[in-house]
Amino acid sequence: MKNTIMEYLYRDGSNYKIWTRVVLEGEISQEQKDTIRDCLDCNDNFIPSQVGLPERRFENVNEDDGPWFELYPDTAFTETDEEADGLTVDELVARFKECKGSWDATWPQEE
Repeated sequence: MKNTIMEYLYRDGSNYKIWTRVVLEGEISQEQKDTIRDCLDCNDNFIPSQVGLPERRFENVNEDDGPWFELYPDTAFTETDEEADGLTVDELVARFKECKGSWDATWPQEE
């Protein structure tokens, strides 16, 4: 079975960038990509921890930084034979649907 690589971007307040890459179980369809796109906040933003994904940031987080990560559904997903990290495509899509219109952008996030 094919799996799906998902890549998303954190851009800090100084415009430095760090990419995160996860492997989802299963193949993502165009319909699922469209659903995820529809759930993103303005400017293709989302908060990975709220859909069960890791958040990679630089060590020195300051007041210029924030909770948002960038996801570009047209280029974020690629097919792979690599082993999945645990989350399925269907689970991810369901989690995005739950967050649609209700992303918690409280910053900094409480531990």
